[in-house]
Amino acid sequence: MNKHIQDEEKAPLFGRWTAWYVLVVVVLLLLIACFYQITKTYS
Repeated sequence: MNKHIQDEEKAPLFGRWTAWYVLVVVVLLLLIACFYQITKTYS
């Protein structure tokens, strides 16, 4: 039964939640860098 619960809690697509957390952090850093560059260019 415990193995069944663990199988249901796997993250979709990547298989590990850590990969999703890394992806989210990388995307946020890219957005921050992009908005910083836009602000620097047009101010």
